Amino acid sequence: MNLHYAPGSTEQTRITFARPQLIFFTELEDNRLRQLLLDNGVLAELATHQYGLALAIVVLNETQAEVVRHLNRCGIPTIAWLRLSPSEGFWFNLQNYPQAVERYRSFHTWAQTHELHFDAVGLDIEPPSSAVAQWQQWGLRSILRHLWLAHENVLYPAARAAYNDLIVEIHHDGYEVHTYQLPLLADDRRAGTTLVQRAFDILDLPADVEVLMCLSNISLEHVGHDLSGALIASYGPSADSIGVGHTGAAHDTTDPDAVKLPPSWWASLQRDLLLAAHYTDVIYVFSLEVCVAHGILPHIAALNWEQEPRLHLRQHLLISIMRLSLLFLLLLARFHRMLLAWMGWVLAAVLCIQHVRRRYAARIRQPDRTDAGQSDLEGQ
Repeated sequence: MNLHYAPGSTEQTRITFARPQLIFFTELEDNRLRQLLLDNGVLAELATHQYGLALAIVVLNETQAEVVRHLNRCGIPTIAWLRLSPSEGFWFNLQNYPQAVERYRSFHTWAQTHELHFDAVGLDIEPPSSAVAQWQQWGLRSILRHLWLAHENVLYPAARAAYNDLIVEIHHDGYEVHTYQLPLLADDRRAGTTLVQRAFDILDLPADVEVLMCLSNISLEHVGHDLSGALIASYGPSADSIGVGHTGAAHDTTDPDAVKLPPSWWASLQRDLLLAAHYTDVIYVFSLEVCVAHGILPHIAALNWEQEPRLHLRQHLLISIMRLSLLFLLLLARFHRMLLAWMGWVLAAVLCIQHVRRRYAARIRQPDRTDAGQSDLEGQ
């Protein structure tokens, strides 16, 4: 028998279920993106449904600028999803904050030169690819080692100051800031620590919209196809926005068969969209090219947002247990010195009580000996 969990109507959940604002990620650039938008009629569909588009900004050239002009003319909300080159590691973290600042300034100069309009700038905050590869190779042991050495991350203060200054600069230039974050950041914030940030080389930033990326790229067969639905149900109440979709796909829109997706991908995406709509009015979808290649856009447009999403209880309980365990570890790491100090005071109090009890017991026994001595003298 399969047990299911359906999110209830809490204060954190949305009361009405009008269609949320959908923003599609796309990793395509210049000519390939232009071909996707114009040759497939995708641009008209985006404009009809007022979907937003988060463009991966890596190449700053005239072709990319022309694509943005098409989006601006159609009134499509456009987000500049800033990315680094492959040699620099794609996304931003503690280790490459100078490149992040330089990347934004190059983008802003390009956008001004070509008179392009962007509604927001997206900062993708993820661990360095070298660290991810190490975790995949060594597993839990490597992750625990990073957590143990987190306090030695000397880059954190300087990187945090630099990114905060960068956000001030982006706001000054007239853009909103959207950050794409790991859900674990919410656990770090809940525990009042920076341990997760220091261990994974990520950081909490004061963004206008923080997107928790609850993607279905974690596949565990013994708990079902993926955990994305459980992640959304668990982290949704603390999210400004939620990212859904599947990152394990090959993005080649010229050959739909090359986009490798699980058989139940649309069912999972539909569930995740409905779940996310309970908690936020802004949902990011990864990715546009995958949805186009598999003909998913019409299904999304026809989606009934009043449907009640269903989630396996086993998956929900697994995520809840994992989050409680992590919270315990983070609180222990935060208060371990205080706990040791209190344990010292408790031990001193126990020893003091034992000493007092022994002296009290000795005083009680002493009069008994005195009375016994007097009785012996009277008998003589």
